Amino acid sequence: MSRNTHARRRPSRRAAVAAGLLLAVGLGAATQAVAQAAPAEASVKTSAAVRSVNGFNGNVVTQVADFYGAYVDAKDTPRGPDTALAKALRAHYLTPAFAKKLEAWEKTNGADGVLRAQNVPTGWTVREGNGGLEVVVTLTFGGLGESPVTTSSFVVKLDVVDGIADIRPTGTTPAKLSSKVPGKGSAAGRSVSGRTGDSVTQVADFYGAYVDAKDAPRGPDTALAKALRAHYLTPAFAKKLEAWEKTNKMDGVLRAQNVPVDWTVSGDGESREIKVTHRFGGGEAPTVRTNLVVEADAVDGVANIRGMSAH
Repeated sequence: MSRNTHARRRPSRRAAVAAGLLLAVGLGAATQAVAQAAPAEASVKTSAAVRSVNGFNGNVVTQVADFYGAYVDAKDTPRGPDTALAKALRAHYLTPAFAKKLEAWEKTNGADGVLRAQNVPTGWTVREGNGGLEVVVTLTFGGLGESPVTTSSFVVKLDVVDGIADIRPTGTTPAKLSSKVPGKGSAAGRSVSGRTGDSVTQVADFYGAYVDAKDAPRGPDTALAKALRAHYLTPAFAKKLEAWEKTNKMDGVLRAQNVPVDWTVSGDGESREIKVTHRFGGGEAPTVRTNLVVEADAVDGVANIRGMSAH
């Protein structure tokens, strides 16, 4: 799984069951400061089979991937769908006008309008589309020995300030990639891929959506941040984290008082320990990097976050 996104606005993701009914019906159309990181607390074991997921604050591909990854996690949990998180994600990422259209579409078609299906995918990919503000989302259903593999592709139109304004079908052929996408480090073919039920994917989903919630253009989305913590953190650790925050006067998930410019989530898929690296600052302040170890299980959730080091 790789998350290759580079452009950013400013410094400032269990397995699905049978392949579902895929519907081809379409819809119409903070300034960064230097991080104040927590003291180093631990170290992490290295692995020869590490997979990395990279995210960039404010990038359209990253934001759509954050939304779809966390949304799939919300729809496919061992305890049943997390309707509170799904609702909070839709409220944050969809424009109000499009959210209403999507609800009407769902009533007519009897399926989830975000996924364009009646069940949950086993994998997904978000890639750049035409024009820089459109991305192509491809969902994969089945492939677990229970049903044939089926894919569904559609175009998502996103404005980094206003949110997702349209989701429309592409058929089976993804839109042509554009090599002219605004932003530093832009390149054709950048994409993000995730696997349902994979712990590294889920931690990346959590951190990506959490950063989006904390650094929204209209101010922090406290409702989404709260829903994400309730979904991804174990109840015992959530209480411990709140106590840590009161003592240290900073966000316990990020281990900082501000929001990262970009991040990397890496793990070997076997160990419960997943490394999360945040980079703060950039063009306006000296770059500060913090390394965290996240103890996570795809079923139980995040049971601990501890610091490694700060540079």
